[in-house]
Amino acid sequence: MKNLCCKNCAGTMIINASGMTAVCPYCGTRYTLNHEDTDYYKNFYQQMNRFLSGSESDRERQLKADELWENARQDAFVCTDGRSVDVKWMHKQPFRGGEMLVARKNIVFHFFDGGAFAERFRRTVSFLDYPSADTRKLSQFFPNVIGGFELMDGSCLLVVSKDMDEYPLSLFGQLGGRHVAWIISRMENLCCVLEYNSLVHPKISIDTLFINPYTHQACLYGGWWEAAKNNSLSADGSRVLTTAENLTGLRNTAANLLGYTSSKDVRANEDVPKALADFISSKPMSNAYDDFAYWDDMLIKAYGERKFMNLSTSDGQIYGKE
Repeated sequence: MKNLCCKNCAGTMIINASGMTAVCPYCGTRYTLNHEDTDYYKNFYQQMNRFLSGSESDRERQLKADELWENARQDAFVCTDGRSVDVKWMHKQPFRGGEMLVARKNIVFHFFDGGAFAERFRRTVSFLDYPSADTRKLSQFFPNVIGGFELMDGSCLLVVSKDMDEYPLSLFGQLGGRHVAWIISRMENLCCVLEYNSLVHPKISIDTLFINPYTHQACLYGGWWEAAKNNSLSADGSRVLTTAENLTGLRNTAANLLGYTSSKDVRANEDVPKALADFISSKPMSNAYDDFAYWDDMLIKAYGERKFMNLSTSDGQIYGKE
């Protein structure tokens, strides 16, 4: 996937899930993409969904993944001891103070200003605890840090493992209501773990979540340098964080997947049942456990009995037109 550079500061732009607009995370400049770029990103999202339709055999899935990685790029980093670290990546996602490179079996976080944020990331996830009756093995949906490197230029790398079938949620573009409902259920699980640990993750979004399209499972891999204990100061010291932000991030993420700017904009339509729209636009419950129970009720009202649906079986379901 190609990256766009900001004409104002040369930073890497973040592409909207619709493939129509881009914003620079460094200077805030916004662009409306030209027809060439718009066509490219729409085609890329269509390609991702064709590759990941969920209906293939293991062999077919492997071939499609191999095809996806044929266009991977490579960056080389020089460590303080002279060693070279080569990263072959499919997608590069900028964030304030660094960039995330998505490799096939790893995610590499490159922090420009040294190791303070990397250490905060490592320390926070190392203290995550899980309920004793954890039958879902929830730890697999949170970061597993497998290494780090100090670089000659004063920056550093932090490496997190991932499954080959896990991809950044932002790469799937706009999704239909039923798929978003599945992902909300998975995000509710994540928020319950955060609640159990009295943690606030203020960066829950399509940019920090990864998705396995064959299971709709969501993993919260990014933004952990921003996480903090409930009722403590944010990383930049500008405000007090509360666990309600986890559930607000969940709702805004769901809204973005449906093509809306925020949860307050979501309205019912032929693809979004009223109960789904009402949940996304609602005020979060007082805790994640009650919110999950509320979501279960609204899910039944929206779609009735649960039924698995392969992710993006046609372009019409993804984009609303053939």
